Amino acid sequence: MRKILNTVVILYLLLMTVVSCSTNYNITGTSIQSIYDGDMVYLRPISDDMKAIDSCKILHGKFAMNGPIDSVMCVRMFFGNNGDNIPVILEQGDISVVALDNAMKVEGTPLNDKFYSFMMERDSLMYLLNDLPRKEEKMILGGVSEDEILRQLGEEEAEIRNAVDKLETAFVVENYENVLGVTYFLVLCNNAYSQFGYATTTPQIDELYAGAPDEFKKNKDVIRYMNLCNGR
Repeated sequence: MRKILNTVVILYLLLMTVVSCSTNYNITGTSIQSIYDGDMVYLRPISDDMKAIDSCKILHGKFAMNGPIDSVMCVRMFFGNNGDNIPVILEQGDISVVALDNAMKVEGTPLNDKFYSFMMERDSLMYLLNDLPRKEEKMILGGVSEDEILRQLGEEEAEIRNAVDKLETAFVVENYENVLGVTYFLVLCNNAYSQFGYATTTPQIDELYAGAPDEFKKNKDVIRYMNLCNGR
């Protein structure tokens, strides 16, 4: 009987070890700029409470941090003290911060992979949108009439903006049930606030909110913004 009990205890301890390891995040990364060498990297929540969740020092362009996590959340990773930061989905698993040519990408876990795949697709569309002024200059130099320029570029701008709108809407809808949906919905709310100078909605925000499940609408940050829009 003692041998059986010992076996049960050992199995229980092993199970507890596996469970505790499965709720840890592990982040490794490379700094995109050598000027950060020796500086700190901070993980901060996207909220009014800016107390760091975790931090570490960048040494020889590399950094690493790990810790337990009770629930998946979207945080921002700050480099040094000049405000440079990137979004990170803090979830269980091995998260890699990869330095690209002039940006940084987070990968290695399901939600980070999904989020950055979406952001890269959106950035590609925004590049086309931001390239329209260059196209306009080229058309002017090519002798194209002003009316024709306005017609062509107007149609192209409308098409790109429509594609961005559809991409963003689909992303939030597909992620209603996880942190990505709420996080990007609040990005759209913040964009509306910045554009108009006060808390308001847009047809896109109204559509997303109307179709959202109850759990989504119960998020404290969603409630706070929608109350502001309604003057409460």
